[in-house]
Amino acid sequence: MSGVTLGEIFPHAEGFGPWRSALVQGLATDSRRVHPGDLFFGLPGTRTTGADFAADALRRGASALVLPRGSTPPEGASGIVHPSPYRALAEAAVRFYGDPGRGMRLAGVTGTNGKTTTALLVAHLLRADGRRCAYWTTTLVELPGAAFRPQWTTPPAHELQRFLRAARDRGEDTSVLEVSSHAVRQERILGLRFDVGVATSFAPDHLDFHPTVEDYYDAKRSFIRGLPQEGAAVLCRDDPKVLAMGQGARARVLTFGEDPGADVRIEGLAQAEGRIEGRLSAQGDGLGAKGSWAFRLGLPGRHNARNAAAAFAAALWLGVPPEGAARALGTFAGPPRRLEREEIGPFSVYNDVAMNEASFRAVLETLRDLQPGQAVVVCALRGNRGAAVNARIAGILARWERELGYAPLIVTESVSELRTYAVDYQVRPEEVAAFRAAAAEGSLELSWHLELAPAIEEAVARLRPGGVLLLLGTFGMDRGPAMARSLLRRRIGLPPAPGEDYLEPEESGY
Repeated sequence: MSGVTLGEIFPHAEGFGPWRSALVQGLATDSRRVHPGDLFFGLPGTRTTGADFAADALRRGASALVLPRGSTPPEGASGIVHPSPYRALAEAAVRFYGDPGRGMRLAGVTGTNGKTTTALLVAHLLRADGRRCAYWTTTLVELPGAAFRPQWTTPPAHELQRFLRAARDRGEDTSVLEVSSHAVRQERILGLRFDVGVATSFAPDHLDFHPTVEDYYDAKRSFIRGLPQEGAAVLCRDDPKVLAMGQGARARVLTFGEDPGADVRIEGLAQAEGRIEGRLSAQGDGLGAKGSWAFRLGLPGRHNARNAAAAFAAALWLGVPPEGAARALGTFAGPPRRLEREEIGPFSVYNDVAMNEASFRAVLETLRDLQPGQAVVVCALRGNRGAAVNARIAGILARWERELGYAPLIVTESVSELRTYAVDYQVRPEEVAAFRAAAAEGSLELSWHLELAPAIEEAVARLRPGGVLLLLGTFGMDRGPAMARSLLRRRIGLPPAPGEDYLEPEESGY
């Protein structure tokens, strides 16, 4: 991007030093990643504040600073003070990147579980209809010339606007975004007008960030209530908490689910190994179509039928013909690490980015439906998300072990793996203690590993022909499937296969 002055970005700000003429050639929130000419934002954090690193940012070439009110600027610095640095970042990002969301169709997906699958399904249905569609999800970001594994469900405002500008510049007319509660509270989506917003489910989560479950819920509800009047809110009618998000919404409320009153109703659902099929019936006004269409989805689990119905409703609102949308569901390859299935000789490997009690429960219900002769389960602990979350996950794993018989549960902290991420996902001692205590209370035997590799090695060694290996966890399990694949192929005498192709953003060419 060509540079603009700080005075052009914030014409009415309160500043210090010769701030109006400071030339801004980029935006940064991490002093270690500052490039010469960047405008550095001192954002508040949970353990430190970005303002403490202002001097470091200047040493690395920052042209100016944005600091919270009450901060003391380094001597000789130029910049502004702002009552809300997160809002300032969003406002600056929109202006610096030329408001790239304007003129694009935008679809946002929120909820506790199902966001990634639903967002990818929406993008798939739009692309099948010939739309040029970029997307940003928890497990995969894709636009022309770039595909990578991100480090945020919804990126900070400057990364989000940069992504939208790249998508627009490369000819995309639509973007699908996962919208996290962090993104709402930190105003990362400020300035974006969504044509459709989807809410998939609600369960307690992110209590490391939100002071209460009610605050977490309110963040999700705020996204739905903030949708414009000409947009649509697509809500799960089977989930009372999600349905209640529509109260007070300005947008048109459309519902999906198995409830007979849903605008898009799931009917005749049947499950076979690794897939589901049934019919999607559209009724009521607002979808532009009425009728019933058969669908098939190559993903297991009743929850994925709801994800398919949500995506179908959003696609219809965006003008995709229902016949084409229903047909395109059958060609969806599935999201990375969302109940991914791989057969390696006589072994089945499933892996899932399970991250909270609801997602663990959904995965284990699906494992039960598979009726495996043997189940071996590896869980990568979720780091820096709070002790309560890990305690609840351990409790669910303990309850389901009594039905599935996978003890000992193999657990890993993935210490070295998590050090490779710019975002801090390291597992805290209190999270370990909470998981162990809840497992002991549930009489769940554990096999504990600090690192991922030995955990996967133990799991592969225990797995018998005909058994199922289930790999669970977020960033700490990212490389687990590739490790398991390599070990299992070696075990049955096959040559190595290519590893995971998740790319870091810095390597993506985007």
